[in-house]
Amino acid sequence: MRAPFFSMSLQQARQSVADLGFNPDRANQLRRQLLAGDAAFLPGRKGLDLTEQLQLNFVFDSISEKQCSPSADGSSKFLFALADGQAIESVLLPGTQSLSACLSTQVGCAMACRFCASGLDGMVRNLHSYELLEQVIQMRRHADVRRLVFMGAGEPTQNLAALASAIEVLRTEAGIGPRRMLVSTVGPPRAVDRLADLGLKITLALSLHALDPSLRAQLIPTQSKVQPLELLDAADRFAAKTGRAYQVEYVLMGGVNDALEQAAELADALQGRRAHVSLIPWNAVPGMEFQSPVGSTSQSFLQVLRDAGVSVRLRNTVGGSSQAACGQLKRASFGG
Repeated sequence: MRAPFFSMSLQQARQSVADLGFNPDRANQLRRQLLAGDAAFLPGRKGLDLTEQLQLNFVFDSISEKQCSPSADGSSKFLFALADGQAIESVLLPGTQSLSACLSTQVGCAMACRFCASGLDGMVRNLHSYELLEQVIQMRRHADVRRLVFMGAGEPTQNLAALASAIEVLRTEAGIGPRRMLVSTVGPPRAVDRLADLGLKITLALSLHALDPSLRAQLIPTQSKVQPLELLDAADRFAAKTGRAYQVEYVLMGGVNDALEQAAELADALQGRRAHVSLIPWNAVPGMEFQSPVGSTSQSFLQVLRDAGVSVRLRNTVGGSSQAACGQLKRASFGG
């Protein structure tokens, strides 16, 4: 079986190219072109004898695009087939300055957040680093992606080795620096510390959703022993170690965690922390009984935080019409 081309490091790729009798610098050029989404070096183009020889032992696309579902808001959800028959979903997100790609890090998710579709069918496996890179490559063939959000299906800190490997390639060969990458995690605190230990100036997105330990345990049963304040303390350590402020993600669910008292508690807990709150009205998932908050409730929650001096914004739903909004990505299949 042929190995994925990006399963090799740059040095290994240079050696493979040299073994074929070519200048090893051709490997650098080929990888940069592919990571940019440029199909000029893909097999099948005449006269490119290097790629024709490489494809005897390697595949350039171990994942393939099966479906692209655009939304009127400018987002697009992609269904990708993996080499082992599994499938994942990723999203191209519009932006005022640059386009972003929301990437999955696992097939499914083991976190079992009760408000999120990603964990409905459990977790099958981690994605390989080359499968993370190839999501970027595939979407860059559609648009000039400049920002990455590791917030699709899966818990990135449970696949940290592959994530770190992919980030290094993206940083050194794809022109996407860590400052343009956001990594989301539900915790626990030691997972945040391990992320900080990478020494990369990425943006941490802490998936919090409740300050009350019992409520958060109900929402995220796999994190039932995690104290939310200890999670915030770990995020503070991340900020101190990397010099980067962090995001606090808070999905607003009507009648669950959107009371003004809960907003005040959150505001108190964030005093003196280098945190920016991203409020996310819950996006409907078939079969789940949660409710999105009414607009006035979201605005009131937002205002409590602002009045307390907390940096905060209310996120607009993107991709809802194609089930591509935050919390709607899932362990995908080719049947629907």
